[in-house]
Amino acid sequence: MDPQTKTTRPRSRYVDTLRAVAITRVFLHHTLWISWLAVLFPSMFVMFGLAGAMTAASLERKGPAPTVRSRLRRTLPPLWALAAVAIPLMLINGWQHDTTNPLRWQDLLYWVLPLANPPASSWGGAFTLALWYIRAYIWFVLLSPIFWWFFQRWPVKTLVAPLTGAVLLYSPLVPLPVNRVGDVMWSTASYGTAWMLGFARHTRLLDRIPVWVCAAAAGVLGVAGYFWGAGQGGFPFADPIAETLWGTGFVLLALRARPTLAWLDRFPRLARLVSAFNARAITIYVWQLPVLFLTGALLQYAGITPLTTEMKIASLLVGAPLTALAVLAVGWVEDIAARRRPALVPAVPSPRSAPAGQPAPAAASA
Repeated sequence: MDPQTKTTRPRSRYVDTLRAVAITRVFLHHTLWISWLAVLFPSMFVMFGLAGAMTAASLERKGPAPTVRSRLRRTLPPLWALAAVAIPLMLINGWQHDTTNPLRWQDLLYWVLPLANPPASSWGGAFTLALWYIRAYIWFVLLSPIFWWFFQRWPVKTLVAPLTGAVLLYSPLVPLPVNRVGDVMWSTASYGTAWMLGFARHTRLLDRIPVWVCAAAAGVLGVAGYFWGAGQGGFPFADPIAETLWGTGFVLLALRARPTLAWLDRFPRLARLVSAFNARAITIYVWQLPVLFLTGALLQYAGITPLTTEMKIASLLVGAPLTALAVLAVGWVEDIAARRRPALVPAVPSPRSAPAGQPAPAAASA
């Protein structure tokens, strides 16, 4: 989810488009609250898979310590920008006297380095609902030098280990702690195989597997997830294991593909929009929920009934431009994090497609 670096290596248009679609789907899900959107495109698994590919490219090129430093440098400043707004607002609105979510000053350190979910008051919960992804991403970055070492020696075993761990953690055999440690264990296991598939994409291990084999494996994972979830009652893919199986299968196919997307050359504005989404990916992600909750409050004040179709459509029409304004206001922090000149609108070049018939460069989006 990192923006473009200062290098002149061509970016993968396909990877950038996948990330832009993933971010858009997250925004639509939080606006419309349609459960099947997460099944149609499991954004979080895709984002972890793409991040794994970029981290592998960085590990191969720079080594462990510089990779961890650069990933943290690009990720944390947009979070700090959110904290600079969220924490004062929560204090002003009575966090020090909140009995439901009491303020523990030492826990504010998780807003600096989110090794656990950053805390929030009862009033300010919208600021932190989506930040579990940042916490999970930070842990993947910190653990990736170890994962990379194992992957280079035992790639297949390393690929399947997180998925196996997720199944075990969900079973009675390995009780999952219901605390911060359990949160880290579950997200690492649930999304770990997607991250490792990013390693496999970068090393072209996936390219050596026939497409039909990947499609068959993805089909098996998806069917297994559906029947497992259906057996638990309710919406099939709401079950954690079902969601993990389906998301992993989806990422397997998505990362195995290497289309050029050359048709985007006919739509330069769309290509620039995709580039802009990538340059502001973290800002869009961390601000969209606070803005949407503000949008909902404004619409209720205007007399629109919550949880109605009218509210959902109005939230989309009002929330999208308000989110864009928030990104314009603080998105320049990502430029500083990426060591670019700060700008309201990111000045990023459109990605270049790989020549027809050739795969995109392995480190294209690093």
